[in-house]
Amino acid sequence: MNLEQRLAELAIVLPASAAPGAQYATGVAHRGLAWISGQLPREGERVLVPGKLGQDVSVEQAQEGARIALIRALAALQDTVGDLTRIDRILRLNVYVNSTGEFSQQSAVADGASALIYQLFGPELGRHARTSVGVAQLPRNACVELDIVAALED
Repeated sequence: MNLEQRLAELAIVLPASAAPGAQYATGVAHRGLAWISGQLPREGERVLVPGKLGQDVSVEQAQEGARIALIRALAALQDTVGDLTRIDRILRLNVYVNSTGEFSQQSAVADGASALIYQLFGPELGRHARTSVGVAQLPRNACVELDIVAALED
């Protein structure tokens, strides 16, 4: 089953990805890999889960934000490679969590995106490398930002 079929099965509709806000690409594909620029949990220009973990956003809210940001990253991936059937797997997930100095559950926030990757690709192809870090601030006061690297089929 390919990614398009699995998205349909899970009733996930990819949004139209937003154009980059400066002189960079939303994604770049080269030699069988695609790198997708950071994505926020937003709909159009509105951030759906703003705020800071450890202050005014719960882990559960941020997990949903990570899931939304991953869906946006998949839309950017589709724009970058033209066809989701070319996606073999997600190799790497980087998650940045807008958090206070005392907050230490960044990995739990990243689980919101990782769980969706496993749902979409299954236990074997869903395995991915991951980094999750806390940061002092993110663009538009988003609670989370993530980027991905994907392997492409020939």
